[in-house]
Amino acid sequence: MARRLALLLVLSPRREYFALEFSSGGGVAWVAKVHKLSNRLRGPHSWLVAAACFGASLAIRLVLAPWLDSLKFLTFYPAIAGATLLCGWTRGVAVLLLSAAAAWYLFYPPAYGFEIKDANTVVALVGFLLVGGFLVVLVAGMTDLINRLEFANRAQESLFQELQHRVANNLQVVVAMLQGVRRDLSDEATAEAIANAQDRIAMMSDLHRRLYDRTAYEHGLAPLMSDVLHEVFRDLPVLVAVEIAPDIDLSLDQMTAISLLVNEAAMNAAKHVFRKGTGTTFKVELLKQKDGLHLLIHDDGPGIRRDSTSERQSLDMSIMQTFARQLGGSLRINGPTGTTLKVEFPSGSDR
Repeated sequence: MARRLALLLVLSPRREYFALEFSSGGGVAWVAKVHKLSNRLRGPHSWLVAAACFGASLAIRLVLAPWLDSLKFLTFYPAIAGATLLCGWTRGVAVLLLSAAAAWYLFYPPAYGFEIKDANTVVALVGFLLVGGFLVVLVAGMTDLINRLEFANRAQESLFQELQHRVANNLQVVVAMLQGVRRDLSDEATAEAIANAQDRIAMMSDLHRRLYDRTAYEHGLAPLMSDVLHEVFRDLPVLVAVEIAPDIDLSLDQMTAISLLVNEAAMNAAKHVFRKGTGTTFKVELLKQKDGLHLLIHDDGPGIRRDSTSERQSLDMSIMQTFARQLGGSLRINGPTGTTLKVEFPSGSDR
């Protein structure tokens, strides 16, 4: 009973938090990257960057003067937006004013002077200042929104990590409680069952900490899977093979469920196959098929007996079926030569 409750603690905290980040394929991903760069620009350096933006826009405007006579302010708008994004709204306003003064001095008659000969010059300058000012406000508002999103993301991530840390600690408390109960038992069979539950919960606690670490999947699922399996078989002569097809789209929930499912199957194989010396190989394959993804877990042991209905095997299968349902599929068992567990489920993009 304690074993079942502890495993439910692992299964229950579903990973329903929202990472407020910009996807690399999103239309504003570059804005977030540039904004991160802008955090390094403070003090005099920001004024130098703003001046460089203005100078580049003015140089381009002078080079293209024959073709931009009717579009006198065209090249200044990117400089205003860039200076605001990189250096802040005050630098953006400074670039706006410099641009207005340069256009008035160089491109409105009489050239090289600040005289106003007609109302069209006034209307053009006022229009440019209004549009440029709106651009500064828009970009400054966007950068403020990015700041708020990043702060919210960090706060939410911190809360989520604290939650997972508490869950893992609670599992360790359960292990300690079982240890105390075990010392008071005289029945060897019951004591062995509790010892097995202790080992399982302790391993699940360690795996839980690892899987819910933000950096766990930075290099994909294969390295993490190999680490998990080598940890399970660390004192056994087992040949471990992990094959994951490239370009497979998996969500974080799916990768976590796959890792937990494979870990459960590996622990079962370690106890019932490899520790008894009836097998030498454990293999995991994740294949991409037309109808979705296929997860295959295979050991070369004697296989699972079809007429076996022991409580242990029933519980183990129930746990793995739970993980398979989290993937959106169901678990199938093939034999009798060795044991092959198969789960067919949709990819992350199809869910």
